Amino acid sequence: MRLFANSIIVLLYLAVMLYLAIAIPITPSEAESFYTSNDLVSKLMHLGDALIGGIFGLRFFFLMAGLLSVISFYIVANDTFNNKKDAVFATAIFAMLPGIIIGSVLANIAMLVLLCVLLYLIAYHRKWYMLEIAALAALFLLHDASVLFFIAIAIYGVVNKEKRTLIYGSVFVILLVFLDRGIEIGGIPKGHFAEIFAIYASLFSPFVFLYFMYTIYRIWLREDKSIIWYISSIALFLSLLLSIRQRIFITDFAPYIFIGIIFMMQIYYQSLRVRLPAFQVVYKQGLFVSLSILILSVLFIVAQPLIFSVTNGLYFNFTNKVYRPYLLSQQLKASGQHCYDTKRIKESYQLRYYGITSCKK
Repeated sequence: MRLFANSIIVLLYLAVMLYLAIAIPITPSEAESFYTSNDLVSKLMHLGDALIGGIFGLRFFFLMAGLLSVISFYIVANDTFNNKKDAVFATAIFAMLPGIIIGSVLANIAMLVLLCVLLYLIAYHRKWYMLEIAALAALFLLHDASVLFFIAIAIYGVVNKEKRTLIYGSVFVILLVFLDRGIEIGGIPKGHFAEIFAIYASLFSPFVFLYFMYTIYRIWLREDKSIIWYISSIALFLSLLLSIRQRIFITDFAPYIFIGIIFMMQIYYQSLRVRLPAFQVVYKQGLFVSLSILILSVLFIVAQPLIFSVTNGLYFNFTNKVYRPYLLSQQLKASGQHCYDTKRIKESYQLRYYGITSCKK
């Protein structure tokens, strides 16, 4: 019976992800990448478009990367937790994070990077050295911001006197510096700290992120620090530090931070189980509130395409830049018009995807 219920939940999750990948119109960043970029994201979008076609084709490889990331996360969690139920529950929370859902159904580099990080952790824990090197090489080639990851594992190697991670991390950091790749730092200090904090709160859901921050601080003060903690906490710290000076790209940092759900749940279980049942109530209530808000966040994401469809575009909110071009293209086609001029460059690419070109010759 339990296996049947779990299978239903997994199938429902897959159905929701598939629905979102098809129902959400092409985003400004996706459209711009599709028509102007020559990076890996653009190439995979074009390949999916050629093989499958439609908006689902554009997002197919990224959806697969997202689903494989969930599976890989479960393997890492299963290697970490003694109790299989704990691993399953941690994976469920990871899979429901708004950042994981949105990242999986839209074309972006984050899910590819996250998958490589998780494959590295699987190889690291199981001492699969060839896969470990392959995952590190893939991260090096995929992501300029992987310098964060390599710095983190190098520091972990120094602190824990682990030569392998120290050598791997140091070599790749040196290569990235030599090739002049990495995170761009510069500009006039403007202070985007509150903005980036709000973004993280939306990617995790507010209470989950607050507890996540608490667990990072608690482990720093008095707990054993795993390689996952080093990767996640260093990425989060540097992103918040840089946000004081400049606007940062969330895809540069989020893939390395999401894996911290593992140590977050470790701390929760540890705090819960050292107490007598009578004193566990507060922890269980806190989990219930956090999960409730997380589920509401997921429902809100799922409801967006439905609301748009039911109201025929009369309902607009912060997703206006995603839905407006699609609605406009349908209205123009219905009136027999196949060109339109807009001052927004990214919007012009979105309209172009739906067959609406510029009227200017």
